[in-house]
Amino acid sequence: MKPCSRKLDPLDVEALASAAEPVLAPDAAAHAAACPECASAVQEARLVGDHLSALTEADAEAGSEGLEPSADFASRILRIRPFSRRERLSVSLWAVPAAFSAGLFASGIALLGLPFLSGGEQAGLGAAALLPAAAVLRSAGRWLTEVGRAAPAGLTSLSEALRQEQTLGLLAALLFVPLAFGLKRVLARARR
Repeated sequence: MKPCSRKLDPLDVEALASAAEPVLAPDAAAHAAACPECASAVQEARLVGDHLSALTEADAEAGSEGLEPSADFASRILRIRPFSRRERLSVSLWAVPAAFSAGLFASGIALLGLPFLSGGEQAGLGAAALLPAAAVLRSAGRWLTEVGRAAPAGLTSLSEALRQEQTLGLLAALLFVPLAFGLKRVLARARR
């Protein structure tokens, strides 16, 4: 099966599975009809919906009244799925968390500059603010040490594997050609 070059957004897959209009791509139905991979994704979403419907019907038949879903059930289910590319690039989705982080940072800086704090209290708050940065630097140092320890053994095993599979080694060496070409283009753009 040939991999899909234009995978459907999860919102469109869910819309097609529930026989609704696609949200993002107007031609999603035609694409799913022509693409086996996307048709499989729509079929899987349809099966999940059918399974959930069957569970709901079974609960209704059993008379379980205390198992009603909460009001925010649908929004919680939607957030379990990964963010689509469009959602990751959406400023409106990340504006509130970014504003909260900026406000928290600004209030922390303002707290350090308040005149009613003594010099010792300000120094203590400053040290407390630097502790997470020190922890990150310490873990980065440990990571570099671990990579330095593991690199010789990893390179040795890689060279032995490539020595045993010479065609794989030659193909790996050929990958340096497009890498060098791409690096040359990046450096040329950086100079401009």
